[in-house]
Amino acid sequence: MEIAAVPEPAYRQATLHDLDGIAAIEAEVFEQPYQYQHLRQLFAVDPASFMVADLDGAVVGYTIGQVRGRQVWLLSFGVACVFQSRGYGRALLDRTLRRFEASGSDTVCLTVAPDNLTAYNLFKQKGFEFVSHDERYFGPGEPRDVLACRLRG
Repeated sequence: MEIAAVPEPAYRQATLHDLDGIAAIEAEVFEQPYQYQHLRQLFAVDPASFMVADLDGAVVGYTIGQVRGRQVWLLSFGVACVFQSRGYGRALLDRTLRRFEASGSDTVCLTVAPDNLTAYNLFKQKGFEFVSHDERYFGPGEPRDVLACRLRG
């Protein structure tokens, strides 16, 4: 019996045409997603900050990061629910971190909901460490932990 190979997405810089797919994933995986107009403005300011996992022409995951000198903030990271637990998010994060390192950055910061154990565990496995906690990071009832990771050069 042959086992079918799991398809591997192409990991690439996003294009303007990918924003619909990114917005759809945002809406699917986050309670308070970035709206399309916010994604569009972020893209207009820095299109190189967006990376996607593209599977047969469909965006199945994405990252958005903003480089500021030697520090980068990973602003958003999501994988469509149907494509989770296939290693796509891990591979996308690996490629994103390598891209940040290639840009000359040495530290990546991000926020994560303390109860989002799947994301929290992935970030810990990738070397992120707890920096601080803010009960109102995104407003009342929206706590976040700030994590940071030193990139190796």
